[in-house]
Amino acid sequence: MARITSLMFILPVSDLTRAERFYCDAFNLEVVFRGGDQIVFVGIPGGDTSFGLLLDPANAGAGPQNVGLHVDHAVRLDAAIADVEAAGGRVVERGEHAPDVPFARIADLDGNILEI
Repeated sequence: MARITSLMFILPVSDLTRAERFYCDAFNLEVVFRGGDQIVFVGIPGGDTSFGLLLDPANAGAGPQNVGLHVDHAVRLDAAIADVEAAGGRVVERGEHAPDVPFARIADLDGNILEI
């Protein structure tokens, strides 16, 4: 069964560099993943807990978007998807954030979209 090790979300920002500096300086977070010049994940040093800062000026200030469930690295995405489907959920989209960084957007029983 897929084991969740942390929750995460995406926060739209108007200036990626400024937002990264703010969250790292204010909360002692560090960059844990950089997806080109569009998204940076900052998190607690040494853990899986992080959140994404997405360059999205049109939605900056609108609050968190794209809630995600971070699945234990030992669990393959296909196995996690099988667990979701066995529980009655469905896959909405699959892709990669970067090479070897796969994701799936899934819908729960009420149609809420989450990312794993």
